[in-house]
Amino acid sequence: MKHLYNPFDTLLFQQNICFLTGKKLEQEQYVSAFPTWLMERYNLQEATIMMLNGNRVKYKNMLLPASDEVVKAIEQLDETTQKAFEQGYDAVKALPEITLFHWMARVLYGVLYQDFTYAIQEQIQRGVIFNVSDLLKRKLKNLLFMLQSLVTPIKFIHFSPYTIQCYRVKISKDILNYKDETHHFNFCLGMNGFAIAACLQDNGAVGKYLQEVLEKIGHVELHPAQFEELYGRFIYANYLLRDMPDYSINQEGETFEFSLPADVDNQQPIFRQWEDKTFAQVLANAWKPWGITLEEIYSYPNSPISYLIDEYTNEFITSDKVNLPF
Repeated sequence: MKHLYNPFDTLLFQQNICFLTGKKLEQEQYVSAFPTWLMERYNLQEATIMMLNGNRVKYKNMLLPASDEVVKAIEQLDETTQKAFEQGYDAVKALPEITLFHWMARVLYGVLYQDFTYAIQEQIQRGVIFNVSDLLKRKLKNLLFMLQSLVTPIKFIHFSPYTIQCYRVKISKDILNYKDETHHFNFCLGMNGFAIAACLQDNGAVGKYLQEVLEKIGHVELHPAQFEELYGRFIYANYLLRDMPDYSINQEGETFEFSLPADVDNQQPIFRQWEDKTFAQVLANAWKPWGITLEEIYSYPNSPISYLIDEYTNEFITSDKVNLPF
């Protein structure tokens, strides 16, 4: 019987083991954590990204050992997404959400894989046992399980494991806006006139929580500051989301079926209380490119300022009314 690969019980990450399936490799071969075309397009090959331990690693050196079937699947994923991303918003919007999830989860997990590899090597050199919290192990395991749907039949029964929203945004094709957050699995990607905000393991809860705001925004073009505010709402809502019980996983033939435990709906409320002061700090970080300070954003007892929703009419603010540079 086929099993989903879970390296987080043993914390074993080796160059001769496929990062996605656990298959032992007869010869070394790799896929890049970041698509090659993206690194070439935005000159990222020699650029560096900071690891959790403070070390910096070049984008081009973030490689994942992969089996033949995984190499083929990643190549197909990159071909499909490159074509859409280079065409722009309409093509990206037409992609299946699971394709966008695969793309983002591959990048996010690829970064985390490097973090684990370097951290484990450091701990071994120091003679210290490498430990990870049970909650983080569970979340990482599930992220990897879901990413395995690239090569293994997986169904999500009566739920979506993620919230993904794509918008037309006034952003140059020469600018790449990439951000991720590896504790709650938030992800943001903007380029070529579109931007995506996502929570990769919220079980669709953030989308439901922000439904009123999302409905008011609709599908109109956003100013970059508006999108950053929206992504800030994703980040903060996901932070407020309480940890949920683990998934139930059943196997039907070759297909793995994921479902939520029956008592999830009885957990009320699943979000902690919204605090304007804390959200204002999220906005201050999001709006740093515009030099908007925390003091300008929030002054008790007023609500934080918004470039999305008018505080008087409670209606969406169109992008032409946002008096900020692009």
